[in-house]
Amino acid sequence: MDPEPIDETAMPPAADVTFESFGLAPSVLAGVRAAGFDAPRPIQVSAIPPALLGRDILGLARTGTGKTAAFALPLLQRLVTHAPPAVEGGAADEAEVPPVSSIRALVLAPTRELAIQIGADIDKLGSTSGQAVALLIGGLKIERQREALRAGATIAVACTGRLMDLVREEALSLAGVEVLVLDEADRMVDMGFLPDVRRVLKLVPKERQTMMFSATMPEEIQALAQRILRAPEILDLGNAAPPDTIDHALLPVRSSAKTKLTLQILKGEEFRSAIIFVRTKQRGKVLTFQLEKRGISVTLLHGDKKQGARGRALDGFKSGEFQVLVATDLASRGLDVENVSHVINYDIPLDPDTYVHRIGRTGRAERKGIAFTLISRGDLEALRAIENNIGERIPRRFLEGFAELDDEYLIQKANTGKRVKPSEVKPEYGRGSGIKKGGAKGPKEKRKPRRRR
Repeated sequence: MDPEPIDETAMPPAADVTFESFGLAPSVLAGVRAAGFDAPRPIQVSAIPPALLGRDILGLARTGTGKTAAFALPLLQRLVTHAPPAVEGGAADEAEVPPVSSIRALVLAPTRELAIQIGADIDKLGSTSGQAVALLIGGLKIERQREALRAGATIAVACTGRLMDLVREEALSLAGVEVLVLDEADRMVDMGFLPDVRRVLKLVPKERQTMMFSATMPEEIQALAQRILRAPEILDLGNAAPPDTIDHALLPVRSSAKTKLTLQILKGEEFRSAIIFVRTKQRGKVLTFQLEKRGISVTLLHGDKKQGARGRALDGFKSGEFQVLVATDLASRGLDVENVSHVINYDIPLDPDTYVHRIGRTGRAERKGIAFTLISRGDLEALRAIENNIGERIPRRFLEGFAELDDEYLIQKANTGKRVKPSEVKPEYGRGSGIKKGGAKGPKEKRKPRRRR
């Protein structure tokens, strides 16, 4: 699947690229300005020119890099400048058979939250080009989605489940799709949606433009790319390592002191807002209750919440009504919230790839962010897997009062993979917001006297 060379001589050097230099239609360019975009981001500079030529795209990029606009602008350009092709088939008698709505562009996302974010971004970028977006996801009333399709939406942003519901009831046809986008393709595989994606691929025309974006490239994604992409332009704009905009570190702590340490972080001078990731819904409920008791404005997001409640939680966090969002991995990708100063992994992720996706909720759009992972004795295996995956050692840091000898022993063991005596431990200290050098140990715990029997 080697990329074919394209003629980039018409493009200025990357440092001088502007949205005007892409040759976008005036109505599309007006949408760029209306959305407040100033200069194109690196992924947009790399992806937009070949996509405008109709090339298939395989983009390896993290979230928060600006990839939505990288596929949305070429998509809008095509719809504005090309007449829709004739679609074979159709109702023989419109008086007897209700018309089937047809779309020209389809964007698939693995989660409802990501689909909502993509839909809002495309809606904003396409506000001046006359292109309507239909959001097709579960948890929302299907009748409103039928109405959006009947009203003439040309673009659908969808999760596969609701999309196939509408196709099966003949409220939607995919026979007119000219552009197909798969965003967060690796996440679709992780969540078991690959069979649904294959069903969708059977319903869209073979002659189409396809753009696929993924943060990682497991074997299933490689096989899918080989099957659906034709001589793609391959853009490797990211790797497993976290971006430089994120200052990330490990904070050793006893499991019983995680909440106390979290509160200490939230009291830091640089704290503005935080997403705290937990492993289960139940742990999220307990942590949310504990934070609320201590006066923290917090909301909880997990997969069992109805879509309306999930939307209210996210909107409240984005608006500043809540300073803290406690979330399961449902929210580890796709969320685009400005000015999240901190990400806290209350529970270390068990999947190494999830680490980068979680901490990528901060340090977005080239802003600085801080990410802390709280680790205890039982996390060593997961920690080693994460460090092997990102190809670097995560700095170890101590908050004053939490750097106990037991934790230093934990860190040394994590570094070497060997058992060491406490006397042999050489603590390491690092820099970071609220992190103090010197490694002062907290007060020793007072032991209760043993009762004599």
